[in-house]
Amino acid sequence: MPHADLSLSTQFLLVGLLAVALAAFLTRAMVFFHREKAGVRPIFPSAWSVAQCRTLESFRLLVGFALISLWGSFLFIAPSVPTNWPFGYLDVIFIIWLLLISNAWVLLLVPRNWEKFGAISRSFWITITFLVVWWGVTLTVTGWMFAKASASPPMNGFSGVYAAQGLPSLARTRVSQIRPEAGPSRAG
Repeated sequence: MPHADLSLSTQFLLVGLLAVALAAFLTRAMVFFHREKAGVRPIFPSAWSVAQCRTLESFRLLVGFALISLWGSFLFIAPSVPTNWPFGYLDVIFIIWLLLISNAWVLLLVPRNWEKFGAISRSFWITITFLVVWWGVTLTVTGWMFAKASASPPMNGFSGVYAAQGLPSLARTRVSQIRPEAGPSRAG
């Protein structure tokens, strides 16, 4: 990540954030694999039906597939992300952001006691609505950020007054004789 435009303190901050995000993700992933190997099953609220528990498990799988597609999108757009200031740190920020939402997904996967969240978790519909809205917003914002970062700058077209302004004055006079609306006398 050595960018000449970034100060040394900014580079250290970004590397530190990257290390923390990576450590958090790897720690959660190790806890998940340990609990899966041990056979620990999640404890869902007793008010939830078997179909509702399966729905939550399917939702977690769907979020995982969405994250895989976001990581793939990032790897696809990474070469096109601008690297000049103030955009030189976008690639690192995207990696940090993807690691943080991947960490949140692993946190959703880690078997836990869903009843410990109190009255809110007892209602399946409140829980699933919160999760769908939160993940929907998070994944949509991430996709939007990738789209904005990888979009090419708009090209200036040659039409009307803009084309006439780029011509030498002799050519501008000739253009104004052909099309009076494109001449230098037109204001604004």
